[in-house]
Amino acid sequence: LTGTSREQRAFQYLLAHAIPGDPHHILQTFDQWFVGAERHMPCHATSGRIVERVLLERAPLQVLELGTYCGYGTVLLAQGLPPGARLYTIEGDPRHAAVAEKVIRLAGFSEQTV
Repeated sequence: LTGTSREQRAFQYLLAHAIPGDPHHILQTFDQWFVGAERHMPCHATSGRIVERVLLERAPLQVLELGTYCGYGTVLLAQGLPPGARLYTIEGDPRHAAVAEKVIRLAGFSEQTV
């Protein structure tokens, strides 16, 4: 109704409620928004805990993410990587990629990590 995409609404919510530079708080704020405002977003805290555990166990130095979407998974992956690791992420939709890039930067990650 507003003409603003769901992804852009998520980013606006993050700007208003999340602590910039704090990936953990970015993810918590995303989770609050998904539950409260947009129940149909494809991101879940439960699956995030599984990803965090795998990253901790494997400590990969390179990760490839196919389908960045709004950047939730990217922030989750990037925060769990060991120092010096690199995350490559690909998003085919330029509108989603633009939002994801802003989310990734808001979380405090630079081009050296993501």
